[in-house]
Formats: sequence, structure tokens, C-alpha cells
Amino acid sequence: MALILYLHGFASGPKPKSPKVDLLRALGHEVRCLATQGGYRPEDYLRAAETALNRSPMPDLLVGSSLGGFWARYLGVRHGHPWIGLNPALRPSATLARYQGRLQRFDVEASFDWTLEDALAYRAYEEEPVDPSVPGLIVVAQDDEVVDAQETQALAVGGERLVLPRGGHELANTEDYAETLADFIARVSERPN
Repeated sequence: MALILYLHGFASGPKPKSPKVDLLRALGHEVRCLATQGGYRPEDYLRAAETALNRSPMPDLLVGSSLGGFWARYLGVRHGHPWIGLNPALRPSATLARYQGRLQRFDVEASFDWTLEDALAYRAYEEEPVDPSVPGLIVVAQDDEVVDAQETQALAVGGERLVLPRGGHELANTEDYAETLADFIARVSERPN
């Protein structure tokens, strides 16, 4: 059994009953959900991740969806943790620049303000090199309506890839990638720390 830190996406928060978290638990793993307290700027994710990564016991694996997938890869490579990105927003400065103004959160009845400057703050983190010695997996759906699937594939260096013909941004079709996740997690759980 692996201890997984799950990183949520933009305008979201911890959803312990999401299909993706349910899948990870059904595969026999313990899942902790990162909570950025409704903040989506780089410093919000970094502050929440620092707290979560320093909590004992330390997670074995980072898994994230959308913007959380970007952070799973970034933090995984930086801290030497295997990572999985589910439809990751690998160029969040561009993806998030499309959303500006007062935005509604997806997980609770709350809103927040988002500016172009907030989105562009991600540029500093997008250029971090990806260390191929840290195992990673990117799962991308060709029909993702939020993050450009072709761009994700082009930017998906330094890890394994699974390209699905369907799944949309939510990737609720967990049966289509459950076996791949199970195999990847089993392999990285066997490696020495």
C-alpha cells in the first residue's frame, strides 16, 4: 500500500469522494488530499504542499489532476517523489490566462478573484527541468475540453504516457486507466527510497 498525496486542480479543493480518489483507494492505497484553502496562486500550492510533504509519514507518491497534475510533476521531480499527472495543465500560465475576474469554485459555494498576473506568475515554474530519474506518468484524454491534449503530449517529457481516446477533463472513466495506474504504482512502490 502506498501513501498518496492528491493535489486538486484550479478552482477546486479536496474532494475525498471523487472518482479519481475513489480509484486510488480501491487500488488499496491511502490518500491524503492537499488543501490550498481556496488559493490557486503558486505560493498557495507551495505552502500547502510544504506542509503536506513535511507531515509524517511522508507520501510515497504525488497524484494530481489538471493544475494539481502540474504541481504533482513539479513537486515530485523537485523532491524525488514518483508522480502521476491526470490531464495535467503543463503550461498553466496559458491555460489559466483564459479565466479572469470573479470565478466560482467547483467544490464549494464560494468565489475568488483571478487576474492575468496571477496566471502569468506560473511562468517561473513552467521552465523547471524534468528529471527522468524520478518516475512519472501522464494520463491524457484526447477529448479534454479544458487542457489542450496535443500540447500536453508535446510537453510531457520525463515520464511515461497513457493517451486515452475519451475521458474529457474529469477523467471519470477510471476503468480505462485503472490497470495502468495500478501497474505504475506497484513498480514505483518497489523501488528503493
